[in-house]
Amino acid sequence: MYRLECLDDWKRTIHGYATIYQSPLPPVPRRPFAKEDSIFPPFSKGVRGIYYTLARHKKYSHFNFLIAICILTFSCSSPQTQQNTEAIQTTSEMIFPDEDWQTATPESQGLDAEKLEEAVQYLAYHCFEDKVEELMIIRNGYVIYQGDSVDKVHNIWSCSKSFTSTALGLMIEDGLCQLNDPAATYEPLLADLYPEVTLRHFTTMTSGYNAVGDTRWESDSSADWSWTPYQPGEPIFEPGTAYAYWDEAMMMKGRTLTQILQGDLHEYLTQNLTELIGMGEWTWGQEGELNGVPIRNGCTNVHVSARQLARVGHLYLNKGNWNGQQVISEEWVKQATQTQVPASIPVADTDRKSTNGSGSYGYNWWTNGMTTKGRFMPDSPEGTAYMSGLNHNVCFVIPEWNMVYVRMGVDGNPPEGKHVVHNGFIKRLAQAFL
Repeated sequence: MYRLECLDDWKRTIHGYATIYQSPLPPVPRRPFAKEDSIFPPFSKGVRGIYYTLARHKKYSHFNFLIAICILTFSCSSPQTQQNTEAIQTTSEMIFPDEDWQTATPESQGLDAEKLEEAVQYLAYHCFEDKVEELMIIRNGYVIYQGDSVDKVHNIWSCSKSFTSTALGLMIEDGLCQLNDPAATYEPLLADLYPEVTLRHFTTMTSGYNAVGDTRWESDSSADWSWTPYQPGEPIFEPGTAYAYWDEAMMMKGRTLTQILQGDLHEYLTQNLTELIGMGEWTWGQEGELNGVPIRNGCTNVHVSARQLARVGHLYLNKGNWNGQQVISEEWVKQATQTQVPASIPVADTDRKSTNGSGSYGYNWWTNGMTTKGRFMPDSPEGTAYMSGLNHNVCFVIPEWNMVYVRMGVDGNPPEGKHVVHNGFIKRLAQAFL
């Protein structure tokens, strides 16, 4: 049975996350984070943290024949995809978009246009009605393929989780918290039932957090998505002992980060990341409020276009550096897109147990790690990582190829599982390299 990385119920599409969406507060003028903004004592950043903060705010012989025979023999017996999924030499210098992305021919970026089109048609065949209308493929910073609707803005569902973890990464740089801090240090609601749950547990889906009440979705028997996600219920498991893809846990993470920041996560990300990479206006729906401050839904409701989402992917491709400015720590990018949940960690016995991240989950990013059945995406480069959301919304980063691609839509997940479809797509992309 295929592992489905984001198997959200279709009823959620029907009801729509829009039912809990509210427009964010208007942006406020950007200013440095001041001590009086927080009820917590100031934290020491260290040299690395100070550097990144300043950067972010800165304006910015005879055996030859035998050897040859051996190489030829090995090459002929090796699958083409195995050869091509190794690091491929770049064909031009990395660039960054200004107001818009620059376009280039596939050939100028080292890909055969006809074979690229074959790969795209494979992907389109495995999509529903939106096909590849919101597909962008970018290599070395140049757009080499784009659909007709890459400016369409809509919810990216669980791709939003990667925005939440990015906010955490920035907050750690700013000295506001540490990854292994108990979440209850900042959120008193967690003190009784979840005193040992850390921010790392929330970020790797290993917290065991569960809220009081069952799903808010009519005729859905899921225990997830309670109307009261901030009312802690009995744990599903002890923290760190299992994996459960659980949206309520991400909602509580959103609230906890709001407590730490004592401010709006949307404003914080806008000032410290999206403005710096030229993403433009974007929205993030809220799930309640805290002392008058909107709590951004930690699991969903970021609304962007494919053209905008690709900028975040390009930032991660470039290890957090945007055209010379270190926007987010290189170390955070590295860790977020590497496997953080060992394959030995069992999947919790919940109604979402088909969503299995053991061996293939980072910090709210999916990774091409080693599972108990082998590599998660066996025909893809090892460094492949991606954001994943309901309705076949994905943002892939492939460092070995200097490539980012985004596919968005509102048309449902492929039944095979997104990682299965995109492994096949990437396998065909590999055959397109010249």
